[in-house]
Amino acid sequence: QPQHKDYDDLCGLPDLNEKTLLENLRNRFKQEKIYTYVGSILIVINPFKFLPIYNPKYVKMYDNHQLGKLEPHIYAVADVAYHAMLQRRRNQCIVISGESGSGKTQSTNFLIHHLTA
Repeated sequence: QPQHKDYDDLCGLPDLNEKTLLENLRNRFKQEKIYTYVGSILIVINPFKFLPIYNPKYVKMYDNHQLGKLEPHIYAVADVAYHAMLQRRRNQCIVISGESGSGKTQSTNFLIHHLTA
């Protein structure tokens, strides 16, 4: 087993504890993988720079896909909520939380970008 294998869903960690969770997030961040799932929850680590993962190619790639089938992304969360709204004919809610400067406004902008595309 590779020493620095990263998991895109923390639920898949073979040994889940604070140390392995933080190591996994750190390893993914070093690879500019700022998104990580915990089941259906998305953890985002603000890179404080623009990454080229917010273009029309990614919008199309995450259109109508199940959560977890592709790399974690804010577009996947937006798309799942949108299709759940259409199928269930009920309002959906996405909760975005974090400290000041953590990127909540930017994440909201990316969600709206995907929904309007």
